[in-house]
Amino acid sequence: MTRNIPMTLAAIPAALMLVGTALANERTMDTVVVTASRTQELKRELSNNVTIIDEAEIKASPASTVAGLAQQHGLFVVTTGDTSNVQIRGYGNLSMSNEPENTVLTLVNGRRIGTANLGIMGLANVERIEIIRGPSAVQYGSSALGGVINIITKRGTEDKPYFSVEAGGGSDGLVREKLALGGAFSGFDLSLGLTNFSRQDVTTAEGGRWYHTDIDRNTTANLDLGYTFAENHRIGLSYHFGDTVSSLPTNNGGIRPFSQNTPSAFYNDYHKKFKNTAISYTGKTQDKVFDWSASYTTGREDNEYKAYGYTNFIENRTMNAQGNYNGQMVSLSLGADALEYRHYESSATRKPKMADNGVYFSGKLRLLDERLIFSLGGRYDKYKNTTDEGASYSDDHFGGSYGLAWLPVEGLKLRANYAEGFKMPSPRQVGGSMWYAPNPDLKPEKSDTWEIGADLEWRALTASLTYFHSDYKNKIVGMSVMGMPRGYQFQNLKTATLAGVEGNLRADLGKAFAQPWSLSPYLGFTWLKTRKSGDETQFITYNGSKINTLPNTPEWMFNYGVDFSHPGYKLKSRINAVTYGKLLTVDWSRGVFPAPYFERPSGTVVDLSVDKGIADWGKNTLTLRAEVNNLFDRANEMYWGYPGAGRSFYIGLRYDYQ
Repeated sequence: MTRNIPMTLAAIPAALMLVGTALANERTMDTVVVTASRTQELKRELSNNVTIIDEAEIKASPASTVAGLAQQHGLFVVTTGDTSNVQIRGYGNLSMSNEPENTVLTLVNGRRIGTANLGIMGLANVERIEIIRGPSAVQYGSSALGGVINIITKRGTEDKPYFSVEAGGGSDGLVREKLALGGAFSGFDLSLGLTNFSRQDVTTAEGGRWYHTDIDRNTTANLDLGYTFAENHRIGLSYHFGDTVSSLPTNNGGIRPFSQNTPSAFYNDYHKKFKNTAISYTGKTQDKVFDWSASYTTGREDNEYKAYGYTNFIENRTMNAQGNYNGQMVSLSLGADALEYRHYESSATRKPKMADNGVYFSGKLRLLDERLIFSLGGRYDKYKNTTDEGASYSDDHFGGSYGLAWLPVEGLKLRANYAEGFKMPSPRQVGGSMWYAPNPDLKPEKSDTWEIGADLEWRALTASLTYFHSDYKNKIVGMSVMGMPRGYQFQNLKTATLAGVEGNLRADLGKAFAQPWSLSPYLGFTWLKTRKSGDETQFITYNGSKINTLPNTPEWMFNYGVDFSHPGYKLKSRINAVTYGKLLTVDWSRGVFPAPYFERPSGTVVDLSVDKGIADWGKNTLTLRAEVNNLFDRANEMYWGYPGAGRSFYIGLRYDYQ
């Protein structure tokens, strides 16, 4: 059966081409995307797989954070208390939430914000989220090895000022507040989003209270100020903030066995926060053929572990400058980055530093009436790590990308892409910490990824299918090492391979039958047919045998559901299901060291949300919002010993002016 997969994948684009030929000229792919090459471009010209979550989908989702939204779109998200980590195609660090140690890069408005914790990022004034699947290290440098999640906030305009406020509550003492506003006047523009929620201890699907899992607060803010001082010239000030106070049991990795789930169980109090400030300038010529930008960003992330009496700090600073030429046949971008991280603990006498200076370029060539697009990119990085003992070392890296997009008919795109990924080791991974022994021989992670795929947009139907293959070199993993004083050390896996198929499908039946209402079933999936280590010295032990399967990497991920809206009834609803396949993880509940691996059980979690307009006067609307999460009360244990909530509900009231 496996041998037939390449033939099947080759047949699918051909079949889509035949469908597109018969049904051409109905729809175009003219959505503007800004993440793939750090400049505005049309989705029809991209050669890699991109997911765009627009404002309508964000409002329909019951998610209150970016983590919840990403999970409902089929990404593998692991949440432990107030921390949520994400994988894309098997890439992504699930046990570390900081930016320099991750392989999925999180941005806000195209800029690094210094954290990878999606559970501390709200959705109040988010306009859309762009997800680039696969390496984007050519454009963004280190930490973009597996993909990029770019959170794009609204910008205030004079013609469409807006104001929105929501408040509500629900199960387990949940209280949620949300505020968003924006507008512009006399050259100034403003956009602000504030979210906050709190809840008491979680009630799990296993029917019990999980003690010491309360969240006292989860507060986030996105602020964007700008002044257009001349036509096509804008200076901006952005501020992003997240602050969460919570508790979480820590014995045996959580509550396994469940008999240990008592009020006297050992737990930790956490206080995690980040703040990030950016100053930016953008400009362009009158004909928009040339544009340019520059920005300076600084911030810090604090992770306080009160039971252990220490705080982990990550200071970050980023500078970027970029210029773009936007010709009809040729586009070209040139840019430079300077990154700096200082990663240290409260007991440290020095601040170990990682510095990276990079230059990059990307370009496009459009032929055959802009139906055949070639893309090319490259980036050179020079980095240096300095540990807390004062030792330092440096290295450099050059990587490239090549792509092809072909639109044989309007609404159908065939694409192929190759990209090289790169992630430097962090100072803590090299120099050690409270829990990890130093490893000065740690090498940077690298990957080679190629993918082929097809996108179809016709009338009421959108579909996408992609086959990808990544060869991973020197993957950095935290290993338990017998005999080491600190128990763990970051080490390199010599080689690993991640390969599989991902796709999505959506159909609007109301649009297909020319009805005023919309009924849209949808599904998305990622199947990792290959997820193996090539380093025999690092094989894991499962059922008494050494195997090459990569742990904490699910075999497949599915999300599916139905959206419904009826403007006449002022009604919108969504039912969404998420399920994950086989995954090998550590069972800490055995009380032995090293802890054994086992196949974690999984279930399907279904969420339901309903919006009902109850008042409408001009530009003012009042909406009743209701949610039932984990509708069928299924076990939701994304990380063994840390189950998610069982069935819960929320009801709130939202006022909008726009």
